[in-house]
Amino acid sequence: MKGIPPALATELESAAMRVVEDYGAFIARGPAPGTHDDAKAFAAHHAAAKSALAHLEHLLKLARAAGAGEDVAGVAQAQALLQQARGAMSAEAQEDEEDDADGGAAG
Repeated sequence: MKGIPPALATELESAAMRVVEDYGAFIARGPAPGTHDDAKAFAAHHAAAKSALAHLEHLLKLARAAGAGEDVAGVAQAQALLQQARGAMSAEAQEDEEDDADGGAAG
């Protein structure tokens, strides 16, 4: 991948930062007002957030392949966000499993 122009690494870093900013704004807004009890709306919001993280992950892989390593501030920041989001999603999945187990035992 040594034939990749240096400008590409800069463009990938910029794209990753746009995804990070959009993801943060999207998560901060949460599901549409009044839809917190709507399972479909919540699932759609959750799926959209996961899709953004997948997009970010692919951009980071491309940036690393283009030579933008952890020493590039934007790439490092995006990588940190991705790891934080993965941790939060993992914790949420564990809570859901515990809730399902508790609900099954009571029923």
